[in-house]
Amino acid sequence: MIFYTNTPQHTNGSVARLSNLKPDVLQQWDKRMKAAGLNHLTPRIASIPAIKVQEKLAQHEVLIHAVMREIEAMQAKLHVTHFFNIIDTSGVVLKLWSEEAILKRLTSFMNLCPGALADVESAGYNSVILAMETGRTSLVLGEEHTLRIFHEGHNACTPIRVEGRIQAYVGFTFPVRMDPAFAIPLLQHMAGMIEKRLQTAMTITGREIAYKKFEAYQLTARQKEIAYTWLEGQTYVQIAECLNISVHTVRTVLKTVYEKAGVNSKAAFIRKFTL
Repeated sequence: MIFYTNTPQHTNGSVARLSNLKPDVLQQWDKRMKAAGLNHLTPRIASIPAIKVQEKLAQHEVLIHAVMREIEAMQAKLHVTHFFNIIDTSGVVLKLWSEEAILKRLTSFMNLCPGALADVESAGYNSVILAMETGRTSLVLGEEHTLRIFHEGHNACTPIRVEGRIQAYVGFTFPVRMDPAFAIPLLQHMAGMIEKRLQTAMTITGREIAYKKFEAYQLTARQKEIAYTWLEGQTYVQIAECLNISVHTVRTVLKTVYEKAGVNSKAAFIRKFTL
């Protein structure tokens, strides 16, 4: 296995490389690959059952939509053969984006499609497991990949975080003839934009869920508005300033909300509408 020790110029200094990993990590990966019977000639990637794929797609619908919007915006600016993919935190590929001919080839020859596994037992050394190991944007060059089927492409991968927690990983693969220096800032910019989209989408979804629960207790529009900001952790003063009402009004409305919901403390209120 070839490890290129120099990080390409102009890339972020925090980029993770295989050559920077501790030897014991690579040794553990090698043992796992050997136990799984994986070697450089393995022709196809393992995958999970189709029914599990559908469950994951439904579970991550908001996430996938947020990523899709940014990838579509970026693809129009790229004039090089490539593909993007999104991988969940368990290492399962959720979706790929590229030209139709490329997607067909990936599926037919590599089984690289929704449901494919990017773990070390299924795909060997790759940028996804490197990003999962380090929590950083990662880069694996052509022949650094364990599987020969990946030697024609460089691959970068970056975590997508919301409120400090990794929600998924986005990968970007492009030909080995291309200088990998351009990939890292491109992918990191995309990640930032995706995180903003996802934060907004998750906030909206969270509000919709809470409002639906409020309806069961016949809360008015104003009561829902104040109850939701209270759920978010805002204080009486913050809510009053945000909604341009008095602190007394906030207290009065929340007292009514508690009565309708049948709770008598903030802890009980939070448990009722978040669990």
